[in-house]
Amino acid sequence: MNNDTVRVVDQYAASIRAWMDLGSGERDMNKAFSKARDGADRSPEAAYLYGMFLYTGTCTDADAAGAEAAFRKASEGGFEPASIVLEEIGRNPADVQANLMNQRMLAEQRDPVACKALFQLYDTGKDAAGKKGPALKNHAEAIRLYTPCADAGDKEALNTIGYMYLKGKGVPKDRELALKMLKAASEKGCAEAAHRIAVMYDTGADFTDPDLDKAVQWYQRAADLGFPDAQYALAGILQMKDTKYYNAARAIKYLIAAADGGQIEACHQLGLLYAYGSNGVRRSVPKARKYLTIACEGGYDQAMVDYANMCFEGQVIPRDMASAAKWFVKAAEHYNGIAQYALGCMYGNGYYFEQNNEEAVKWFQEAAEGGEPNAQYALGCFYYEGRGIEQDEKKAVAWFQEAAEQGHPGAMSFMAMFMINGKNVDKDVEGGLDILRKVAENGYPEAQFYLGKLYYEGDVVEQDIPYAKKMLTLAARQGDLDAERLLESIKK
Repeated sequence: MNNDTVRVVDQYAASIRAWMDLGSGERDMNKAFSKARDGADRSPEAAYLYGMFLYTGTCTDADAAGAEAAFRKASEGGFEPASIVLEEIGRNPADVQANLMNQRMLAEQRDPVACKALFQLYDTGKDAAGKKGPALKNHAEAIRLYTPCADAGDKEALNTIGYMYLKGKGVPKDRELALKMLKAASEKGCAEAAHRIAVMYDTGADFTDPDLDKAVQWYQRAADLGFPDAQYALAGILQMKDTKYYNAARAIKYLIAAADGGQIEACHQLGLLYAYGSNGVRRSVPKARKYLTIACEGGYDQAMVDYANMCFEGQVIPRDMASAAKWFVKAAEHYNGIAQYALGCMYGNGYYFEQNNEEAVKWFQEAAEGGEPNAQYALGCFYYEGRGIEQDEKKAVAWFQEAAEQGHPGAMSFMAMFMINGKNVDKDVEGGLDILRKVAENGYPEAQFYLGKLYYEGDVVEQDIPYAKKMLTLAARQGDLDAERLLESIKK
């Protein structure tokens, strides 16, 4: 088929649609039907439209068999909507398909209500109730059916379709068309469209070079239209010190606006500011609780962990073990390793919950398997001691090794001693001593104690009492009771 033929075919279908258009002053459904019938052999799109007339009984008697034949002809000619309809006819009960086809017929006449409803259906594959719908998910068809709304200037349609062109969702990526539609939506007051343009310039995504000036311009537009995500992003940029954008007062203004608009990350950040009284925000425990609770209830794991820690420690806000337990549990159920580790500690030490070593091991195991180094160390200790689980030094060493590789000082100290003694690992006195010295220099008391003990006893290293006393004193100053006792013994 040459280009001239394609152009004629497109014009032929376009003239049918012009007569079908609800918004056209030349609307004449009888003329549209006649031309679709006469052109069914020359245009796949005309054959599809003719099938729609036949199936719905519009301007003619209903003829399901004739409609299917017309759809098949259109499908064989490459008009994809006809293939979609054929699949639906073969799958849906007759009454369900009849309702769907009536909506389709309205959408082909550019009825905005039908176009919007069908977009939702084909975009998600679900009906208005969120259940499996009569149509399969098909982004290309969703866009085709929703485009009349965008053509009519509907800001939500412009925003949605523009974003789909930006991301190549159901259509080839087209940055220029996307920008045109998103800007048009923004000009009509769509804040989300302005925010999407801002993100594009901010991140340098979608074939766009990063341009923070343009990003700020669009964030500002979206923020002024009341879009919380844009207000939060703008607050972050205004908090960038040593830049031309820095403005702490405006940053707090937009952060509060974003939080009051329900942006959970903004609620988390603002809650922390009120808790500690920083960045020009006066300390307020009630406000800290308010915003952190909103962030927690919004499902933000970091807020849950931070708020639970505050409630547990009782330093910046009054101690509240019930709230600490509640939010640690919620975050742990979301597979947050820090929260899982915290629960292990609470069960292991009998904080709020009744002391239960088996439950502690369960939470340490969950967190350790997720890569949380503190939990790996704790689990190693429980295996080493046989606490809440059958004693197994090899498993203890395995977990100490996992934590040590992530730089956990306690695990590194344990592994160093295993290396020095050749216990469950290859013996390497010098390697173990090097690790202990490194950890001790970083101020870890357990490593300082081990070094002090080794140099006092003089079994694996040459005895050095002054160095031993130095290490033990450093450890004792940090509350290491074993170091204190050994120092007393040396003095006697």
